[in-house]
Amino acid sequence: MKTKIRMLLIGMALALPVVTRGATSIGIEGSVHDFSTNSWQSRGAICSPCHDAHNTDVAQSIPLWAHQTTTGPFTPYSSPSLKAAVGTPSGVSLACLSCHDGTVGVNAPIGGLGTNAPVLMASINPAAVIGPDLHTTHPISFTYDANLAAADGGLENPTTYKIGDNKTVITVNTPPVSSAGWQGSSLTGKTIDQAMLFNHRMECGSCHDVHKMDGNAPSSGILVRISGTDSGNRGSLICRTCHIK
Repeated sequence: MKTKIRMLLIGMALALPVVTRGATSIGIEGSVHDFSTNSWQSRGAICSPCHDAHNTDVAQSIPLWAHQTTTGPFTPYSSPSLKAAVGTPSGVSLACLSCHDGTVGVNAPIGGLGTNAPVLMASINPAAVIGPDLHTTHPISFTYDANLAAADGGLENPTTYKIGDNKTVITVNTPPVSSAGWQGSSLTGKTIDQAMLFNHRMECGSCHDVHKMDGNAPSSGILVRISGTDSGNRGSLICRTCHIK
């Protein structure tokens, strides 16, 4: 009897659809951040352009960071209506900008390039160069909490609003992110603070997942964690998650 049950379970398992890495496109391999086959990357590894198990940056902008960190200088976003206190990029944003501001070589480790020539982002993908002038990009590296939401008046409270909740203070309150059949359901039901903020701060990684693992990032061309527009075509899902529009 046990043998029959075991064989039945095996048959059921074989009948289940197989979810492969290629089908879900999860992870850095094959993504825009896969530099393992680039000629300047002698180790041929996926992780080592940014990380190392040893001799990493003592400042630790991100875990096991082994890449040179940009020093800018940066021009932060500013606006007469901005209520947030935006300062110099920090943490995960500083790590992103260490390639994307275009001033540091993508191939530059913390120990220096030595005799190697820097490979700048502009030579890989000019469209990916943000530059150190951030005054026209979405503000980053600021605290996004209940106090900011109250002062702004157009932001959801990140500690109470959950991804997928109805919008209750606008005329059309259909939730901008539906949990039904949405590939980013791993974020649904979490508060903005839980799912998108870094130590309660808005950073580059709040909207983008460099490792192509979370939310909609595996299927999104620019690694946006919540991609697409809502069912009413009223705007970007990721924008409307935080902004009351």
